[in-house]
Amino acid sequence: MSLGLSSMSSYTSGKRSPKQPWHLNKSEAPRVTKEITVLGAGIAGCTTAVALARRGLQVRVIDRHQTAGCEGSGNSQAIVYPKLSSRDDVLPRVNLASMKFASRYYKPFWQQGFGDQCGVLVLPENNKVLNDFKTIGQRFDNEPALVGLHKNAELCALSGIKLQAELGLYFPELGWLPPAEICRELLAHWQIPLISADIHNISNTDNYWQLIDANGDLCLTSESLVVANAFDCLNFEQTDFLPMTQLRGQVTDLPANQKTRALKTVICGEGYITPQNNGLHSCGATYNKGVFTTELRDSDHQANLGQMAATDPGLGAAIGPQNLANLSGRANYRCTTKDYLPIVGPVPNVSQLLEDYAPLRRDARSDISSLGSYVPNLYINCGMGSRGLSYAPLTAEILAGEIAGEFDREQPLLDSDLRLAMHPARFLIRDLKKNRI
Repeated sequence: MSLGLSSMSSYTSGKRSPKQPWHLNKSEAPRVTKEITVLGAGIAGCTTAVALARRGLQVRVIDRHQTAGCEGSGNSQAIVYPKLSSRDDVLPRVNLASMKFASRYYKPFWQQGFGDQCGVLVLPENNKVLNDFKTIGQRFDNEPALVGLHKNAELCALSGIKLQAELGLYFPELGWLPPAEICRELLAHWQIPLISADIHNISNTDNYWQLIDANGDLCLTSESLVVANAFDCLNFEQTDFLPMTQLRGQVTDLPANQKTRALKTVICGEGYITPQNNGLHSCGATYNKGVFTTELRDSDHQANLGQMAATDPGLGAAIGPQNLANLSGRANYRCTTKDYLPIVGPVPNVSQLLEDYAPLRRDARSDISSLGSYVPNLYINCGMGSRGLSYAPLTAEILAGEIAGEFDREQPLLDSDLRLAMHPARFLIRDLKKNRI
């Protein structure tokens, strides 16, 4: 069976699906070398680089910083976030696959002492979520290693904190990690060089990508290129069509006290809090749309404290009152998409794809014989929002497999509909069908 690009069935639910092979490349460019460059040294870029190196490609990473994980992946404690649903929609299915893959991927790091596989406890935010938790608990009753539904006494024992929640979901195989350290360890272990340069433009000449800095100077050339620099990909004409948002988030570092030192697991609800590390808990995070500063703000510290109290009054009581002026933390940006799914795959040739699939404007179910058009040897992996740790290992593996030509697998990593739900061209096809472009 294919990895998810060419194995789609012609029929769904007894109805014929229209022939629309937009995801297949009609003019795939040959590669004469094994060299490939990854632009961006966050968790998406570093996991991608390693996945490519494992397949024998000669990988370089380029980033505006001299070390990996300095921006969105720079928090001291980040969690592998669990998000399940009582429904079988695309997003929860992708979340489930990503979470399972990530827990296996990071296990060696936890065993080496990076972070802690302490489990993640999720508390309901309202009665509707509480009812969903009951359904999820029943649905996954036969997978206790994945998740379990627990009552209050068990929640208190698992967390080490006297909580008030009636029920909660506990994910024993998850935990927290220091993402920047993971990025650097990945590159070091696979001896992948990191080149420091601030790339502002990319162009293709004689089938080689030219990476150009703010001064117009050529920094390097590469036959193949993976763009993994989050929302900065909007600076490039090849990828500026992608609907992404730069969303600020601030994390608060809380000093541990006698009660919170007993916290044994990550707790998530309105916000999240980690067990103490070097005397500090990480909690957060805010969602500040339209705010473009990484300076810490007292109002965001207060918002994070409010989220802790809203997550569970018992947790809020354990944390107690705080002097905002004494709190530390970190602020940076997420790269979010309008459908909350990552963007991973080949970069479409926008003008040609729109021309070839123009009939979709008149009839969304048109049969179209033309394959899709894609920019030669240009790929992207970004748009993970606040779930980079969860999504990155899986999206990196999928992308590297496709670049390496691994189309035939007995057990594909994702069902084809989920793979297409993360494809970079999906937004163009959707907008054509709705006659928006």
